Amino acid sequence: MAKNQQTPPSGNDVAGSAIFKKFLSTAEGYIKQPTRLKSLLTDAYKKASDKNDVGTLAHEAWETLQTMFRLIKASMSGEYTGVPGTTVAAAVAVLIYFISPIDLIPDFIPVLGLLDDVALVAWFSTTLKGEMDKFHEWELTRPTEVATAGAYAASDKETPASAASAAATATASASNQAKHAADALDEQAAMAPAAQPSHSNDPAAPTAQIAEESAKHAGTDSIAANTTDSSREPSTTATNTGGNVR
Repeated sequence: MAKNQQTPPSGNDVAGSAIFKKFLSTAEGYIKQPTRLKSLLTDAYKKASDKNDVGTLAHEAWETLQTMFRLIKASMSGEYTGVPGTTVAAAVAVLIYFISPIDLIPDFIPVLGLLDDVALVAWFSTTLKGEMDKFHEWELTRPTEVATAGAYAASDKETPASAASAAATATASASNQAKHAADALDEQAAMAPAAQPSHSNDPAAPTAQIAEESAKHAGTDSIAANTTDSSREPSTTATNTGGNVR
């Protein structure tokens, strides 16, 4: 008996159980009450995310659950009409079973508690593969649709994808503004008159120009010196004249 309890049930076993059949009939009530369905999607997404983060949820089950979230949302909003009502009801019933703590293997049992849930999700993916494939093809025709489970789980919080997009947009905007500012400075620098070099402050002033100015100053000083010396010499003419008189 203990051996049988340790053997995980197959998807067919879970789908044929009295518990799942009960949830299948309950699913109709969820579909007729949008607020209740929204709460179910939110709870199921939270549990799936928590289990996925700690590694207790298989990758295939995580991917299937995300597709189910999107399928239910698109069907309930009227965006996607290619799925039968029975398929939507089965998807809702799987989510009810997934969040229920009491099922074939109660969730509080470590490790084993999630096996029946995963088996049922795998059963849904396999049994209704044709419907799932049709939905995926429809999604490919809508490239602008944000296919994130968080958005379809009716969360009011900003999803990581939208936050990253907003950050990228802000970064691009800041980069463009910086480029425009740099271009404006370049234009102002090109239009401004060229500054005249200052020999007193610029150690790199042309050597030839400095030499020329020095030569000019030297010439002026020489003329001034010669003029001064000439004025101080005695007049030769006046002396000779005086000699002739005598």
